[in-house]
Amino acid sequence: MEIKAKEITMVFARDGEGKKQALSGVTFRLKAGEAVALIGPIGAGKSTLLRILAGLVKPTSGQVTVEGREEGPVVLAIQEPQRGFFAATVREEVAFGPENMELPPAEVAARVAWALTAVGLSEERWSVSPFQLSGGEQRRVALAVALAMKPRFLLLDEPTVGLDGPGEVALAETLRKIRAETGLGLLVASHNPDFLFGLTRRVLVLVNGKLKADTTWGGLCGRGPELEAESLELPFVLSLLYRLQTAGAPVAAAQETPEEAWAELARFCRQRQQGGGAR
Repeated sequence: MEIKAKEITMVFARDGEGKKQALSGVTFRLKAGEAVALIGPIGAGKSTLLRILAGLVKPTSGQVTVEGREEGPVVLAIQEPQRGFFAATVREEVAFGPENMELPPAEVAARVAWALTAVGLSEERWSVSPFQLSGGEQRRVALAVALAMKPRFLLLDEPTVGLDGPGEVALAETLRKIRAETGLGLLVASHNPDFLFGLTRRVLVLVNGKLKADTTWGGLCGRGPELEAESLELPFVLSLLYRLQTAGAPVAAAQETPEEAWAELARFCRQRQQGGGAR
């Protein structure tokens, strides 16, 4: 599967406020199995872009093309999942999508069980109202709702909002496990760079509705001043390496994964303990 966004522009007309341009000429491609981060300041147009990619909103101009749609749908998990809940039980909530695909009851039941098991929600919670769940559990249900559709590409809008540290770690582990099992593609919009760094490799930077960068985490390190100007942050360990490098320390800040970044920081610390010297 491949998703192609070409010259996507979105203009909203609001009563009493005139027109507001949310997106302007956004072009990029998402390939099957990719895990991609979407970052940008508040109001950059991230949520609007995700809704357009999911086919929920038509752009004012431009085009989204999904090649290989027969492999599975593109599904969006919204920012505040509890707003979309309506069913009496978690099981019914997750079953709604597959049922509307007119699948046989046995297939619906299998999908529901698989999705809820994949997100780690205990079976005794499946018969509970989704409104009675904790914020973290509601996030898991929302993810299960999306997974039950068997998407080939999953779009996530601020998935860590309302989660504590352990909840974020658990969500990231769940997503990595599902990707390993299914080859699922991800596009994740978030203001949490550390969560994104552990989950994605490619980074799209959206500012004022325009795509300012399509790079990797290592490549993003070379854009430190630009990120700071937009109040955007690097992941903690990359930020630390970047500050050390800027101060003249013999470190390579442009690391692509958390494992590589922490290894580079450990190498630098060992070097300092041994008395410095050239790299």
